Amino acid sequence: MNKYERLREKLLARKKVLGTNMTVINSPLMVEKMNRDDLDFILFDAEHGVYNNENMIPSLQVCRLIGLPSFVRVPNYEYHLIARAIDLGADGIMLPRTETAEQVADAVNAMRFAPVGKTGCGGHGQFRDGESFEEYQKGRFLFIQIESQKGIDNLPEMLERYGDEIAAVIIGPYDMSIMLGTPRDIGSAVMKKAIRRVFDISAEANKSCGIFCDDEIVARTYLEMGANVFWACTDNVLFLRGFNQVFDALSEME
Repeated sequence: MNKYERLREKLLARKKVLGTNMTVINSPLMVEKMNRDDLDFILFDAEHGVYNNENMIPSLQVCRLIGLPSFVRVPNYEYHLIARAIDLGADGIMLPRTETAEQVADAVNAMRFAPVGKTGCGGHGQFRDGESFEEYQKGRFLFIQIESQKGIDNLPEMLERYGDEIAAVIIGPYDMSIMLGTPRDIGSAVMKKAIRRVFDISAEANKSCGIFCDDEIVARTYLEMGANVFWACTDNVLFLRGFNQVFDALSEME
């Protein structure tokens, strides 16, 4: 079983899914070295990070060559942003600030061929080698990111109308904390209640759910709250953890 099939099965069964985030380090060579067996996906951040349609092509190509599912967090839900990322080789899309079923519909239209959506046929990396039309339709993943009270309130409708097309519900905790009035305090009582509500709605719909995790410690807290998708760390944080660990040890030498 390849990693694309494994990811699909894990998401459908609400099993543990592990991913990470490339934000400021644009290096296909590093992406290749990060391909652990237990890494289910890698996300290239075109919303807050350095990535755009042109400079992420080498990294998407590396992911395709090594069989590692790649996601792009697009800046917004417009057709050209989503379809273009898929055309260039992304296996999935993370849709930020998702608040309405209409936004989900826009994403589905940009990712799927008719009769499900309205995307066009073309692009260097749109199809994997040997992939059939039917395999494509089932093999591109949509993660919707819930980051506001409006998104929480409308989540049941999104899942009712487009549950078959949504692979997972992902919380953006920092943006959500701002929208809920506790800026950057992701551990506030308000945030805990909101996070649990998203997880509960997802569980009721038998849908995978997760959240961005700063580290492995906070991830365990979210696991206990009901998450199964752990989108963990950013490239610069991972680099600095290793850098500081080595230089702290060097500084302590006598």
